[in-house]
Amino acid sequence: MKRQAYSTLPKLASVCCIAWSALAGCGDDDSNGTTGTTGSGGGSSTSSSAASTGGGGTDEGGGGGGGGADPGTTSSSAGGAGGGDPSSDTIRFIGRFDTTNAEGPRFSWAGSAIVTRFSGTSLGVRFNDESTAAQSNFFQVVIDGEAKGVLKVNSEEELYTVADGLPDGEHDLVLHRRTEPLVGVSQFLEFVPEQGEALLPVPAAPARRIEVIGDSISAGYGVDGANETCPFTSDTENNYLAYSALTGRLVGADTTIVAWSGRGVYRNYNGEVAPTMPEIYGRTIADEEQPAWNFSSWVPQVVVINLGTNDFSINVPGDAQFRAPFTQAYAGLVETVRTNYPDAFIFCTIGPMLSDSYPEGAEALTRARAYIGQVVEDRNDDGDDKVRVLEFPAQDGAANGLGCDYHPSVKTNALMAQQLAEAIREELDW
Repeated sequence: MKRQAYSTLPKLASVCCIAWSALAGCGDDDSNGTTGTTGSGGGSSTSSSAASTGGGGTDEGGGGGGGGADPGTTSSSAGGAGGGDPSSDTIRFIGRFDTTNAEGPRFSWAGSAIVTRFSGTSLGVRFNDESTAAQSNFFQVVIDGEAKGVLKVNSEEELYTVADGLPDGEHDLVLHRRTEPLVGVSQFLEFVPEQGEALLPVPAAPARRIEVIGDSISAGYGVDGANETCPFTSDTENNYLAYSALTGRLVGADTTIVAWSGRGVYRNYNGEVAPTMPEIYGRTIADEEQPAWNFSSWVPQVVVINLGTNDFSINVPGDAQFRAPFTQAYAGLVETVRTNYPDAFIFCTIGPMLSDSYPEGAEALTRARAYIGQVVEDRNDDGDDKVRVLEFPAQDGAANGLGCDYHPSVKTNALMAQQLAEAIREELDW
């Protein structure tokens, strides 16, 4: 059997969001809302087929590629500061991957993707994953540009069948992580082609690159939920259909998504004591301080900041107490982005969950609009003309539905992606 193992590559030494710690206690559910899900089974040598399951939801507003546009044109390389680029001629990685472990690259951010091309009718994959059977990590399986099913990965199994029963020939594959950091760290070990077959060279990455910095909305919390009453479960989180990933597919760009539910700019959801997004923005693995991310290893032309909803969630401080620290924290994040990416266009967005009706009396939307608008205005006045406010309309649950815990639905995410993609085309002529 020909195997392209990672070890054969060059060696490398809620309202807006669930609070970061709220994963404990979520139920065990092998179903996946509107998408097909395959149980992982038991034992380290068993496999779990994903390719023949449901279509992974309707891709409204985007093509079938994972993490970018078509899998043949969207893969890009990435590497943490502690290691080299894990990509090879036959495997490419999209997003932030820690390459310091010789067994294989580790990753935790939603939207992280692994791209390959292979010959034959089937393909296996090996993961070392920290998630549990009750709350597993999920990957969108994209074969030849079409969403073909969902792969459920957790600590109880290592080897999975990711594609089976395909027409004999050459195929493109993208594995797009649908779940966010709080579910657990994943480690890719190797792809396992069927006997007599092999991995093939993948096409070059596109030149277009987008980075999204956000919270649960950007991660894809509750996208596949039946309605607003369901709580967080990893099987209803679907970054593949979140606006963040959809936008990349609409404009043919690779997208790195740095998003964690419950995190804010200055304060987290309900004042939860945990690092804010500016504090963890520089990490390769979301909940690990080292290795720090090497910003020079992947430089986007567009950065989208979608933060602030959690800051205005519950027990919001008054304007006199909150305006200065929030705007200082937000301005500091924008300055960090500008320092890392001097030429990038930065979109500072107002999220669709913000409103003046909740929390009562907080005037959350009005204040967030004013605070973020002031940061952008100040930068423009200082000569930085590549920073702009983009406000997503308030979500319309009656017309477009709602995801779990009142998060944006599949349809709302598609509308957001269309709006953002149009703004990117307008500013960058893409």
